[in-house]
Amino acid sequence: MTTPLTPPRLRNDCFAMPQGVEWVPVDEALALLHARLHAVTGTEDLAAAHAHGRVLAAPAVARRSNPPRPNSAVDGYGFAHAATGEGVQRLPLVAGRAAAGQPFDGVVPASHAVRILSGAILPDGVDTVVLEEDCTTDGQVVAFDGLVKRAINTRQAGEDVIEGTMILPAGRVLTPADLALLSAVGVGQVRVHRRLRVGVLSTGDELLPDPSLPAPRIRFSMPIARCS
Repeated sequence: MTTPLTPPRLRNDCFAMPQGVEWVPVDEALALLHARLHAVTGTEDLAAAHAHGRVLAAPAVARRSNPPRPNSAVDGYGFAHAATGEGVQRLPLVAGRAAAGQPFDGVVPASHAVRILSGAILPDGVDTVVLEEDCTTDGQVVAFDGLVKRAINTRQAGEDVIEGTMILPAGRVLTPADLALLSAVGVGQVRVHRRLRVGVLSTGDELLPDPSLPAPRIRFSMPIARCS
């Protein structure tokens, strides 16, 4: 006697998994992929400026600190904090100025000040900067109201990144912001994975060589249910 066939319970869900099978959570699936997959391409050294969108094959390490030297965070006037006190301060200005890319050549004497611009390296004899808008000057003397906090309006060397620190891990897809960071810390070349070579093979009677051709009719040997 033939045993009658018993079909699975009808679920009326075209997206349902087969009975007895459960969905794998996304986080778990990603963890499995990371654990089991590995790069199949070689590596190459590439200029950092041309590495947008490439994948790091080795960690990127800072070759210099950022900022590399103590510098001014504002436009203003720099001086030695120890030479100032409470109340109105009037300091003679030394000749010249300190600007980003054009350091002041010399030492600023105690009880003197120097014109300094944003990003400029702090000259010898300067550890504090007062904001330009908080000062009055006639070109010979600068005046401001104390007491000013020591080291105010300055940035210390390595405040953002210290030389020798890993800044980007292997496996990172490089973004424009990453390229700016690499440049700031002196990394001119990075080791990246070579680009994948991808081929597409299309098969099937239902595929058309030209989208303008009439679409073929696809026949099935049995009726199918429509998912709504």
